[in-house]
Amino acid sequence: MIRRLWNRFWGPAGAVSLGLLVIASFAGGIIFWGGFNTAMEHANTQEFCISCHEMNDTPFQEYKASVHYMNASGVGASCPDCHVPKPWIPKIIAKVRASKDLYHHFLGTLDTPEKYEAHRAEMAKRVWAEMEATDSLVCRNCHDEAHMDFAKQKPESAKQMKVGFERGDTCIDCHKGIAHKLPDLSQGYRKLFEEIEAIAAASPPKGDAVYPITTLALYRAAADAKAEKDNIGQVLAGTPLKVLDRDGDMLKVQVTGWQQDQVEQVVYALRGQRIFEATIEKSAVDLIQTVSTETDADTALVWHAITLEGWVAPGKLLGNSDLLWSYTAEMYSAACGTCHSKPEPDHYLANQWIGTLKSMKRFITLDKDEYRILQKYLQLNAKDTAKEAHHG
Repeated sequence: MIRRLWNRFWGPAGAVSLGLLVIASFAGGIIFWGGFNTAMEHANTQEFCISCHEMNDTPFQEYKASVHYMNASGVGASCPDCHVPKPWIPKIIAKVRASKDLYHHFLGTLDTPEKYEAHRAEMAKRVWAEMEATDSLVCRNCHDEAHMDFAKQKPESAKQMKVGFERGDTCIDCHKGIAHKLPDLSQGYRKLFEEIEAIAAASPPKGDAVYPITTLALYRAAADAKAEKDNIGQVLAGTPLKVLDRDGDMLKVQVTGWQQDQVEQVVYALRGQRIFEATIEKSAVDLIQTVSTETDADTALVWHAITLEGWVAPGKLLGNSDLLWSYTAEMYSAACGTCHSKPEPDHYLANQWIGTLKSMKRFITLDKDEYRILQKYLQLNAKDTAKEAHHG
C-alpha cells in the first residue's frame, strides 16, 4: 500500500507529478513570504517613511526637535516605533490603513506646508483615535508601567502618572504633542460657532423660548432694544429666556432664576450654585420680582426665586439650545482634551468647576464669552446639578 501511495505521489499526473507540484508550491510560498516580509520590513524603516517630501519637510523636522529623536541616554524612537505596532496582526492593520498615504502623496494633498497645516488637526485626531482604540499599543513598544521607577520622575509627573493609571487613562490621553506640533483645534468649534451665528442672524426664532449664543444686552423697552441703548443688564449665553411678547423683531423675554439674599445684581441658574444667568444694573433691580424665598439648610444662606422681564434685540438668539451645547462640548474637547485626559463634566461639583477651570485658564486660548459658556456647560452637567439642570 505504501509503495502504491509513493508511486501515485511521484508518478506523472498529466505532465507534472503531484510531489513536484507540492514542492514547487512550498518553494514558491517561501519565496513569496520572504519577498513580502522583506518589503514589509523595508516599509517599516524611518528612511522609507521620510522618502516622501511631505513627511520629511514637516513632521520629520518636528520629530528631530523632540526627546524621542535625541536625548541624554541616546535611546531614540523612530517613525515606525511610534506609528506601527510590533504584533503581526496589528502591524498589518496599520500598514493597510497607511496605504492611503500613497494615494494622497500622488494626489498632492499635503505637498505644501500650507496644505499640511490645513490638514494637521484632522490627521492628529485620526491618529489619536487609533491610539486610544488600541490602548496606545505603539507607546508600549518601549514604555511599560511595570518598569517605571516613579521615584526617579519629577514628583508632580509621578503623581499624575499614577492617577492616570488608576483612572484607566491611556498614554495618548496626556501625551499628545510630544513628537509633533499640536494642531489648532479651535478651527473646529469656531467653525461650528460661525454656523450657529448664521442661523441666529437669519431670522428671529419663532418659539416660546430662546437662547442667547453670546452675552446679550437686556433693555427696559422695545425702543431701547431697537436703538441698543440704555440697557438694564445682560443675559449670558445659554440662558433660557421665555418669550412674552414681540414688537417687530424685538422680543420681550422673561429670565427665571435665583438670587442670593443681599446680592441683588446677579441671577443664578440654580439655588446655591454659582451658575451665572444674568447681571442687572443697580438702577434696574426694582424690576426683579420675587416668587419665593428659601433657606439653604447646608449653608444657612437665604435664596430668592425670581423673575425678570426685559427686551432683547434679535440676531444672537436660537430657538433650540442643542446646537449651542454641541458647540460647547466640542470646545471642551478641543481646549481641555489636547494636553491631558479631560475629566467628564460630572467629575466635579458645579461650584468646584469655577476654581478648576480658572487654574487652567492660562493654558487655553478662549475669549471671554467662550470661557463663560464653557464654564456654564461644565457646571450645568456637574455631579450635583446635571439631573436638576436637565430635568428640574
